[in-house]
Amino acid sequence: MDAANFRYDTPHGPIYGYLSNEGLRELRLPDPAHPVQPYLLHSRPNHILGRRLMRLFADYFAGVAVDFGEFPLDPAFGTTFQRAVWDAARDVPHGQTVTYGKLAARVGSPSAARAVGSALGENPFCIVVPCHRILATGGKLGGFSAGLDWKRRLLRLEGIEGWKE
Repeated sequence: MDAANFRYDTPHGPIYGYLSNEGLRELRLPDPAHPVQPYLLHSRPNHILGRRLMRLFADYFAGVAVDFGEFPLDPAFGTTFQRAVWDAARDVPHGQTVTYGKLAARVGSPSAARAVGSALGENPFCIVVPCHRILATGGKLGGFSAGLDWKRRLLRLEGIEGWKE
């Protein structure tokens, strides 16, 4: 994504996203390890959804337990399997984690933990689809599309402890 229609500033850098009339189309967290060109802000966002999402982000980054589960998504891409994984990840409550293997079982593919990890790596809705709550076996962090610093930050923000490097 090189264009966005909203920006939300966090203490760790701006989040950029794109809202269609149906819902959130994409959300990007800043990743210093993989810098991108500055986003071009264009078109008008869906103001109703935009205001709602900004309020949710304000609460979330203030440490309030926020449920993004009802916020509408508009996936522009993704396979049937990826969408099933993203939906299952949305069901992991604030402040809790599951393993890639358990999430694989939840989507009906108990031996597909690696495929689940790959699907989460393509998650276009970071935070709203909380892929940061999915850990590897033994409580290890695993990966995160915006970098492990963000994953650690989000887990700490939610009061999740006990994970391992």
